[in-house]
Amino acid sequence: MPEEQVPPVVAVVVASDPARWFEECLGALAAQDYPNLDVLVVDAASHEELTARVAAVLPRAFIYRQEENQGFSAAANESLEAVEGASHLLICHDDVAPAPDAARRMVEEAYRSNAGIVGAKLVDWETPDRLLQVGVGVDRFGAPFDRVEPGELDQAQHDEVREVFAVPGGCTLVREDLFRALGGFDPDMEWFGEDIDLCWRAQVAGARVVVAPSARVRHVQAAASGSRAAGDVLVLRRRNELRAVLKNYDWPRRWLVGIQLMLASAAEVLVAFAKGDRDRSKRVREAWRWNWRHRSSLRTARKALRKVRQQPDRAVARQFSRAGRRPALDGKPTGPEEPTAQFLLGTDEDREPTRVETRRLRRAAPASIGWAVAVVALVVLFGVRNLMLGHLPLVGELLPFPAASTLLREFFGGWQDAGWQATGPAPPAFGLVGLAGAVLLGSTAQLEKLLLVGPILVGAVGMYRLLRPLGSSRARLAGTIAYLGFPLVWNDIAAGDLQALVTFAGVPFVLARLCRATRRPPFGSDHAGGWRGAVADVVPLGLLLALMAALAPRSVVAVAALSVGIVLGSVAAGRVSAVLRAFGVTVGALAVAFACCFPWSLTFVQRGARWSVIAGAVRARGSTGGVLRLLRFAVGPIGAGWLGWGLLLGAGFVLLVARDVRLEWATRWWIAGVVTVGVAYAGAAGWLGAGGGATLVMLAPAACCLAAAVGLGVAAFEVDLARSRFGWRQNLSAGAALCLVAGLFPTLVSTVDGHSSLPSVGYEQLLSWTAVRSARGYDVLWLGDPASLPQPAWQLRPGLAFAVSVGGPPDGRRLWPSANPGVGSQVETSVIDAEAGLTVRLGAALARAGVRYVIVPSGVAPDLPGVQVPPSAAPPASLVPALQAQSDLRQLPTEGGVVAFEDTAWPAAGSTRTRLVPSLGGARGRTPGWLRELGLAAGLLVTALAIAEGIVRRRRRRSLAGASTRPPDDGSATRGRRRGTPSPASNVAMLGDHPARSEPAAEPAAEPAAVPAAEPAPSALQ
Repeated sequence: MPEEQVPPVVAVVVASDPARWFEECLGALAAQDYPNLDVLVVDAASHEELTARVAAVLPRAFIYRQEENQGFSAAANESLEAVEGASHLLICHDDVAPAPDAARRMVEEAYRSNAGIVGAKLVDWETPDRLLQVGVGVDRFGAPFDRVEPGELDQAQHDEVREVFAVPGGCTLVREDLFRALGGFDPDMEWFGEDIDLCWRAQVAGARVVVAPSARVRHVQAAASGSRAAGDVLVLRRRNELRAVLKNYDWPRRWLVGIQLMLASAAEVLVAFAKGDRDRSKRVREAWRWNWRHRSSLRTARKALRKVRQQPDRAVARQFSRAGRRPALDGKPTGPEEPTAQFLLGTDEDREPTRVETRRLRRAAPASIGWAVAVVALVVLFGVRNLMLGHLPLVGELLPFPAASTLLREFFGGWQDAGWQATGPAPPAFGLVGLAGAVLLGSTAQLEKLLLVGPILVGAVGMYRLLRPLGSSRARLAGTIAYLGFPLVWNDIAAGDLQALVTFAGVPFVLARLCRATRRPPFGSDHAGGWRGAVADVVPLGLLLALMAALAPRSVVAVAALSVGIVLGSVAAGRVSAVLRAFGVTVGALAVAFACCFPWSLTFVQRGARWSVIAGAVRARGSTGGVLRLLRFAVGPIGAGWLGWGLLLGAGFVLLVARDVRLEWATRWWIAGVVTVGVAYAGAAGWLGAGGGATLVMLAPAACCLAAAVGLGVAAFEVDLARSRFGWRQNLSAGAALCLVAGLFPTLVSTVDGHSSLPSVGYEQLLSWTAVRSARGYDVLWLGDPASLPQPAWQLRPGLAFAVSVGGPPDGRRLWPSANPGVGSQVETSVIDAEAGLTVRLGAALARAGVRYVIVPSGVAPDLPGVQVPPSAAPPASLVPALQAQSDLRQLPTEGGVVAFEDTAWPAAGSTRTRLVPSLGGARGRTPGWLRELGLAAGLLVTALAIAEGIVRRRRRRSLAGASTRPPDDGSATRGRRRGTPSPASNVAMLGDHPARSEPAAEPAAEPAAVPAAEPAPSALQ
């Protein structure tokens, strides 16, 4: 076709100190078969002028030299002033070599597809049979990802013309009038991301962006590979992606996506700090800081784009990819930075040394995993928002902590529990909470909120880690959602039960250790054997139990019940060796925990210790409900409806579809869950003696096991159902999914109020008058149902317990009362006598124990009509009349369902409380001072040695794993092995993987013949 009949095209080559490839780039442009092509070379302030080099190859080219290098975008925009009358601009880097027909094919496709921007197929410079890019996918956060695999062989698999969101800027054909209307590239985007921004704005203006694979272009990628200095690649990409998002969206979607991106960036910064990746944290912060400094130019760019906008955001969003660098775990980012969601959550390629050989087999997570986890976290935070921002009432175990210095002083100096015992060892929790309060600069109120909300997130992380060996991110996510979806943890919050929350947080980690102790795949570790392997299992579990027991002594009973369930489950699975190992590891870990908490742990086995302090006081028969309520964890205001069965039915799905080792673990976890529910019911019914009423604590292992069964069901769906024919199992899976969704509904509804049904008014507001100043110390005696007492209590009988606080409402020190009530045993006898009508002088007996007030609550919180109606926890019907019949107890006017009495016999005999207590035998079960100090030192020493042992063994395992996976320098590891044949370790299949096939390895493909480099076209001067 004659030159005058084809549209004029100008190739704009931006060059800046180009290397040896520049002449070949010019020669390729000179060899183009497009008849009406001119070339403009923009010299971006190269150190040596390019005139001579250009003239030697392409003497007809035009040259424009910049005095200052302002980046690629500003240099390419010079064409707006230098070019007139062209139909298209072919904007090129100086390190590309288009095929002779590339320009012609791109122009043809521009008219054929009515496209505003056309991209080419970019291939490797040295090996043109290897693909680099065929269009670019972009997510809604502006993050790009390649559409081809790294080093993918070009076999015409991408040779269809297709519409894409963006094309790489190495060689781009853009309509000149469109380029001019858009104002060219964004000059503030010097490098990296300017091509995506231009394509985005072109689509906003109504233009199409297509890729023409028939146009082949070789590309060096000098800037991206580091061959050319272009600044910090990752920093430039980050800030340009953010600028594109803040500029190219219209205002409604810009605010929505901007808030999401801000939250994701904040989480990424926090995790980067936790992982020690300061560079990544700096890049994220620098991106926001840079865009804030350039907010003026950002507003100007928005106004300019608003003038040419022809398409709404929803139309442009159809081109967005669902996988990308930020939300996806399996996206292929265009840069070397790790995907954000992968960075935040970790990958299935676990770095634990016991699975180094099999981690290459883990499957990547689906694109929605990252966002699903973010949504779960937001729902949790939304459900507890008022708890974090408001005041915590004195309900259950939500007791205000004293100053951190007070706790530390009593931890190291000894503790006298309410003056009812001789000075004894302080609970280790005093030291832990005191140190935590010191870290928070003395803000114990914030520490109390962290102890309330933190266990929810810790438990979710523990469940996610527990299911890690399954090899399926979907299974891990499903198990985590089920664990949070069970009403148990939200009923823990509603009851203010901190010990139950600590148990909820720690049980997944305990279960993971017990599963590992069985040595059954995929939890077993082959390298740990003999006594060394036993120590490696016992010490970490012992330290974990010590931490849990220090904060929640009742959790020890729950862990023991869980261990029994795992043992029975292993028996049912026919694994006797696993039974012995799990039982032995549990016993050893309990011994380590006992030693770490010594001498405080000694108080639980001394004479006079009460079982009810360790396992919880028992409520009246029928108060907790039947075993069916316990099975669906409806032990509070949440989950009482029939929808509560949904998650339980979903957890049973695995028993019907799982096979092989998955069925073994499903059986083990289900039996363990049923056993722990049975133990919780037996304790609530009073079958375990004068204790066992900590139902919320006892149910935590059951919730953990059943949630793990939900995750295992997803793994079985991915593996076992894929091997079976279509039938009732597939239909059952749909029903199980519906059950799981329905089971989550009660929990989601409970998050609406923002405080998970926790009462807003506590006893501290109604009973503040009990905290009066007095020269004589006094105590407050609390009597009633165990659920109504705002602190752990000693049991009198089922449905009646007593507790004591010093000088008014209880504080945080009352969370860990002495197992031996001391003088309280005689107080107990006096109360029983008064209730039986054997005395009318109860006040005199209480005064000798230093009691001034007697409080009898009737609910878990004050009952205030129009404000709150908490669950009822009425005292025995005979208690209040018996107290009213005492001649030395005066009933006080109160409200909120609380009955209060003042002891008119207090103070007794003109003596202070602290002098009278020892005369009543308060030294029973006393711990000698020398033993207390020696025990404290021994406990700290054992804890330090256990931690050191765990660190040493972990480092040793990592070093051994690194040595086993590091290839020898001489290449002997691969000698004699056919290329492409998997190593023996790669034959190990994980629970979530498809079964390994026994087919022989295929012959390796022949190496492709090297394509000789094309000779440069002769210049016009020759």
